[in-house]
Amino acid sequence: MTDKQKITTIYVSAAAISVLIILTTLLIQGTQLKPPPPPESQYSVNEVSGPLLTLRNDLSLKHQDGRDVKISELKGKVWAFAQFYATCPMCAKRNSQGLKALYEKYKNNPDFVIVCITVDPATDSVDQMKSYAEALGADDANWWFLTGDAAALTDYMVSEMKYQPIVKRDDPDAAARLGAFEHDMSIAVYDRNLSMITRHDLYNARKKGEAFLRNEESKLHSTVQSLLQKK
Repeated sequence: MTDKQKITTIYVSAAAISVLIILTTLLIQGTQLKPPPPPESQYSVNEVSGPLLTLRNDLSLKHQDGRDVKISELKGKVWAFAQFYATCPMCAKRNSQGLKALYEKYKNNPDFVIVCITVDPATDSVDQMKSYAEALGADDANWWFLTGDAAALTDYMVSEMKYQPIVKRDDPDAAARLGAFEHDMSIAVYDRNLSMITRHDLYNARKKGEAFLRNEESKLHSTVQSLLQKK
């Protein structure tokens, strides 16, 4: 290598090292100047995305106080929906925890309602549902427990609300442990236009750990809060 080539190589190497130093410095400064993300509250308000579906058809049901009600009566309200039946051990846990927490947080808002429709109307009489509601401390004005014609309500929840078909457990051991019926355990949130905005399964989220459960619960609550703020 000639002296000229050696000098050229030295200058090129020095220039490359200088560029590397400058880039490293800028990267470090950019990282230091970047503000930390704001801490998230347990129930932060998020922007609500578009609906998953909108209910087009109506359904008549029997309320726990004995009166007839229709799904269309919920138009103008923000409401949470869940399937249930009175002897379901999993429903008891979900309702006494996930739904109960949602109810306690928003029960004083006249625009909020929780709606539970039984998947076992043959067993869940009006009196049975009234006792169930009273055990939860649910006011019949803003926490509805509903029953009705078995074929009509089952078809509505599957075809209109897009819940999975309800399956009767044939295995006696499974039925004794998990309940007579297998059904969707998720909680859906509807806006004032009868549109489903989100659905979260807090019961099964609990199996994935406390952090995952808290995150799902936070999303559920923040959706309700966001929708209630919109008139």
